[in-house]
Amino acid sequence: MTALSFRPDAPDAAIPGGDEPVALLQLDLSNPAEAASAVYREIRRGRRVVAVACGGAEAPLLLARALDAIGVDAVPHAPGESLVREGATIVPGPATAPTQSRPAGGRPLRVALAGCGVVGGGVAARLLADPRFELVGVLVRNPDRRRDVATPRELLLTDPAALLAREPDILVEAISDASTGLALIRAALARGVDVVSANKQAVGADLVGLAALSAAAEARLAYSACVGGGAPLVEAVRRARAHGEIVLIEGVLNGTCNYVLERLAEGEDFDTALAEARAAGFAEEDSSADLSGRDAAAKLAILAHAAGMDRLEPRRLPRAPLSADLPSGSARRRQVARLDLRTGEAAIVLRACDSDPLFAELPDEWNALRVVTADGRVFVAGGRGAGRTPTVESLWADLIDLTE
Repeated sequence: MTALSFRPDAPDAAIPGGDEPVALLQLDLSNPAEAASAVYREIRRGRRVVAVACGGAEAPLLLARALDAIGVDAVPHAPGESLVREGATIVPGPATAPTQSRPAGGRPLRVALAGCGVVGGGVAARLLADPRFELVGVLVRNPDRRRDVATPRELLLTDPAALLAREPDILVEAISDASTGLALIRAALARGVDVVSANKQAVGADLVGLAALSAAAEARLAYSACVGGGAPLVEAVRRARAHGEIVLIEGVLNGTCNYVLERLAEGEDFDTALAEARAAGFAEEDSSADLSGRDAAAKLAILAHAAGMDRLEPRRLPRAPLSADLPSGSARRRQVARLDLRTGEAAIVLRACDSDPLFAELPDEWNALRVVTADGRVFVAGGRGAGRTPTVESLWADLIDLTE
């Protein structure tokens, strides 16, 4: 499967992949992360990308590495091959990229950040380095805790009200607590502050209410990072809905569970597999939300809303948990979130997927999604579903979208 691409699941599908628009980007690889961001944002819009990597002989390799960290499928262009392919095609460019000045005028956007852990810390580093933004405050539990991102002490706050009192234009919310996150999102939207969130438990708990509050306050709410890490799964559902009524959604939505199940299929025991997921940065110390299916249920509720369903209550969904009782070395299983929009039936199940290449071939922390419309068309998308870099990239893409 092609990472982060949208394509029909069968060659005779009604919407051929070649109908996707193409973006031609000329990129300065003096900053690989920013260059990769430009490619990522085009691909999650459903476009194929031809990326001209400028900056010397190493530029194409630098871009390919930066894209791989996000989960974007990028291939170098070879003589005789088509220039436009699924995902991104990298073409060597001149040693010096054309100067692209930023728009003149206007003050930097004031950004408040809630959370400075794995994801929030990654966002903080990019905000502090980007002159388009002014980081005005960072909400943390313990200001004295050592962090891997050097954040000025005067920016660290422990009171959500004090964070909003700094009058941000945008709130980036990346905390793990659902109740605190939901209250903070509501408070920000009510003040007319735009919000970008990666808190799937908070957003999934009341997306209908948050959407109504957003509209009433004329503030925008973006939450692509809540589902799929760097994989554009929310965008896949929206794109499918634009083509017709959606009747079925099914996906592997939790990177921790996919990592553990992949290791079980390879013969490892459960405790070892979970410890490896934590060591790799794909699982929290408290992994109960992942293993119980609560995480996947919240994500499925968000996708249901994108598909046009009024409300799906995550806490009421049947869930098959992962536990140490699962045998190792058997058939490849996946934690699959499934919603039939015709009947309203939804559940988080453990399913043998050896005969389903979309799910069976997912490595490690990757996620994938299949969306079926009423006329039989099938849309798929996938990518890295966990980890700092992919999730930060999704948050960053939402943030940049709100500035344009």
